[in-house]
Amino acid sequence: MANVLIMTPSSLYRRWPTTPDTTKMATNAAPVTMPQLAAALPKHNVKIHDGNAYDISLTEYAELLQWADIVAMNIMSSYAALNSELNIRFIKKIKPEIKVILGGHHATFQAQEWLSKGADVVVRREGEITLPEVVDALIEKKDLARVLGISWNLQGDIIHNQDRPFIENLDSLPLPRWDLMNFGKYYLYLRKKGYQACLETSRGCEQHCAFCQVGPMWKHTHRFKSVERVREEMRLLKSCGVEQLFIVDDNYGSNMDTDRQADIYKMMRKENFNFEWGGFFRHDYISSNHKLLKEAAATGLKFACIGFESVEGSDLNSFNKKNSSFKNLDSYAKEYEFLKSLGIISFGFIVIGYPGQNESSAIATLENAHKFCNYPVVTLYKPLPGTAGYIKTKKEGLLTKKMFYHDSFTVAIKGTRPILAKYNRFFIKYLMSPSRLVKGLMNKNCRPIEVVFFKWFIGGILRANFKNVGDFFWFIFKGRKLQEEKVMEYLCENHLSDKNVSQLVNKAKK
Repeated sequence: MANVLIMTPSSLYRRWPTTPDTTKMATNAAPVTMPQLAAALPKHNVKIHDGNAYDISLTEYAELLQWADIVAMNIMSSYAALNSELNIRFIKKIKPEIKVILGGHHATFQAQEWLSKGADVVVRREGEITLPEVVDALIEKKDLARVLGISWNLQGDIIHNQDRPFIENLDSLPLPRWDLMNFGKYYLYLRKKGYQACLETSRGCEQHCAFCQVGPMWKHTHRFKSVERVREEMRLLKSCGVEQLFIVDDNYGSNMDTDRQADIYKMMRKENFNFEWGGFFRHDYISSNHKLLKEAAATGLKFACIGFESVEGSDLNSFNKKNSSFKNLDSYAKEYEFLKSLGIISFGFIVIGYPGQNESSAIATLENAHKFCNYPVVTLYKPLPGTAGYIKTKKEGLLTKKMFYHDSFTVAIKGTRPILAKYNRFFIKYLMSPSRLVKGLMNKNCRPIEVVFFKWFIGGILRANFKNVGDFFWFIFKGRKLQEEKVMEYLCENHLSDKNVSQLVNKAKK
């Protein structure tokens, strides 16, 4: 039996004045990934630490690590890579014999790099079957060569085992170990009081958007849980005091799934769950499923995260974002009005700076965002390994740097710094706009979100320390004149040095 700590990395490195992960402003709910993996380890002692939400001291973190034999860490993005690597170095200094297993999108597509940076094993893609096999093999000192779906370090040689087939029946998974989560650390800022949690009702995405890693992560497959399984998971969450749900299916609004969704809404009304909830939807799904969305609203649908990406059809073609319902900006505005009539808040996801997109097109999408959503969520394009966009930009020599690390100080595509500058000005103007703020506060549905905007912004400022404020002013006065790779080299040298890691370890011991 092993002591296994399942975690997202603690914030040993925190950007200032705010984190680049703006989606956490309004979609922060207890994640389902860690309790789902914990349920797959019934033979072992398991604890969960969510470094994104649990604000514990270095000493408490070190005590958790001393308890653990194995750390299983989720790494989702290049934004998190520097902090994640710093965590690995800290972990190995605190307890050298501990084994570190990584999983998640970023680890899956960059396993070679992570193993060279101190990880012992990378679980690629799905983990519920693979992780227990890895834990057992490590504890019993067995050969890892027979474990499908992993990459691992064999005395300095990186071994990539054969992929593991996906789990055919998601209903066969054990119910998540929600008893291990501290629900009090999360907020979703919906109107109903109670705890907030994420719910997975399906896994995968059949789409082929060039900028997105989700399709390649799941090899463009999409599997669905049964209505009975969704009912069981909802009942469990309700028994934990959860009243707000974020359905985290990457493509919940899928036209492959409308019959099952109708049955889920019928079940939710019959069970009288009364959740308030939201999830990810496509624009073309919304336009072709008004009746179904009315049923969803009747069960408590309160917000929709919608992938609009651009107001230009040529951009959507470049993105391979197939959207049969898009004709022009008016087609976006029409669905926005429909959702507003149901009391549903729209978060509009936008991509700017994709190769070939001109600056005027990117700015036009930003300036018209108020016409098709309540809140724009903007991504300055960064090529993600495994995607068609990454292959294209690398082939055409457009990358400004390697894509293992990323920071909002930098751009990834040549020629996009002017777009970043204009976006930064747009964001500050948007956030501080008195008319927008008054309008938001006057709307009872938007009021909680306006509150979180300012808590998020002010909270980031209050987390100032010598290093992160120093990074900010270094970039303002020096870094912006340097090449992108040099900026990342500076941040890595500053934060991943043996000196910095030793200082953190000494603070933990005190």
